[in-house]
This record gives sequence, structure tokens and C-alpha cells, in this order.
Amino acid sequence: MLISLRNITYKALAVIAMLATFISFSTSQKTFAADLFSDEGTKSSDQFNHSNNWYISLFGGVNFNDDIDYTNGQTTVATDFDTGFRLGASIGRKWKHYQVGGLVPRTELSVSYSESDVDTLDFSGNGAGNEVVASDSQISALNVIASVYLDAENALGHGLTPYIGGGIGFSHINHDIIYGGAALNLEDDDTVFTWHITGGVNYDLNETVSTFIDVGYHQAIDAGSERRIGLASIAGAGGGNFEDDNDQVVIRTGLKFNF
Repeated sequence: MLISLRNITYKALAVIAMLATFISFSTSQKTFAADLFSDEGTKSSDQFNHSNNWYISLFGGVNFNDDIDYTNGQTTVATDFDTGFRLGASIGRKWKHYQVGGLVPRTELSVSYSESDVDTLDFSGNGAGNEVVASDSQISALNVIASVYLDAENALGHGLTPYIGGGIGFSHINHDIIYGGAALNLEDDDTVFTWHITGGVNYDLNETVSTFIDVGYHQAIDAGSERRIGLASIAGAGGGNFEDDNDQVVIRTGLKFNF
């Protein structure tokens, strides 16, 4: 790929770190920010101060997958993925009475579907060089994640609220990877522990609706599948269960509805 996904990962984590630093700074300078941006046509800091604590959100985004080197400890299936997509919904609640240093805690439960097509694949047991990959080879996942965020409410003025948080949950990953021209495949499902850290900005459109954009680092741990020929297991160094972590940088945007 033209851009190293590892570099994208490092940049995403750097952005999240900068957001965390900025949130800390902006909450301590909230009065100054209000003075700096105030004018007759600007939202006051309380204009869209939502009285409703509950919300639902709908979102979509893109996944930038790091390379996955599935291994059984003896041989490796090195897999590179195209940019994928993610669609989902969340329900959450703000806890305004439990502020932490001016930051408002928020809890959220999200369900999402993600999918990424296989670009190239190299099985170490066949020597150097990429295998022929079936055009519909992909991995997909159903992700259920519980998260905690900290919101710096209207810290930037103009209804802009930066936030940072993270969460844990599980991903049910479906491997549908076929290659080699002889029905060699990784086609098992696997349910694994997953976690993320995410930072972003929320913008109030009106008293009940807002939009947001964020970037996160997601990892599903030890996702894998048995390597087979058709439905038959493979004996020896090229068989057994192949596993690796599934690392992604996820950029999302969506709408949030307060109720």
C-alpha cells in the first residue's frame, strides 16, 4: 500500500493524545474561549445545553486495517486488506452530576458491522510471492462494545464539544478467505475480546440533534481460523488454527439524537 498502516496508526494515536491534551487545556480556559468567540450571532455556552441525558446515535465510517499475519507458530498467512467500512448504532447516557475536572462522563453501548476485502495474501509455506486470492475474500465482524467517554462540553464554543474515551467488548469475526486456486481457505468464525481508544468532536445542530466525527484505534485479540483445503483439515506445519490480532484505525461520523 502507498501509505503504511502502521504510520496511520501512530498518527491516529498522536491525534487522540493531542485531543486529550487539548480537552484538558480547553476546560481550564473555558472562560477565555467564550470571550474570544462571543458575538451576537454565536451560540452562547448554554444555548444548546441539552437537558436530556439519554441519546441514540447512528454512524458510518471507514476501517484502515493493519496487516494480519495469521500464524500457527510454524507457518504464516500474511494478509493485507483494502480499506473497509463500518456501520452501527449506539445508545448512551450523560452523567452530568459526576463531572471529573469539568469533564462530563458519558457511557455508551454500541453495535456495529465492519467489513474489509483481502488485497494480497502470502503463505510462508509456499515460499516467497503472493497467492492468487478469490475476488470475494474478506473478513467481517459484528462488534458489541461498552465505552466510557469524557466530554468537554462546549469547550470550543459554537456548540463544539471535544471528547475522548475507550471501551471493551467482543467481536464475532467471520473469515471468508479463499486462495491458491485449490480451495485453500480460512473460513471459520471466531468470537474474541476487543478494545478501543477514541477521540473526536461533537457539534450541536439544535437542542436535540448533533453530529460528530472521531478517530479510534481498535484491536480484536487473537482472531483466527483453521486453515483447510475445502472442508478437509490440513496435517503438519501448514495446518491447525492460525491466529493474530486484528488492528484497525477507524474513522466514524454520524448523528446523535437526544431524548
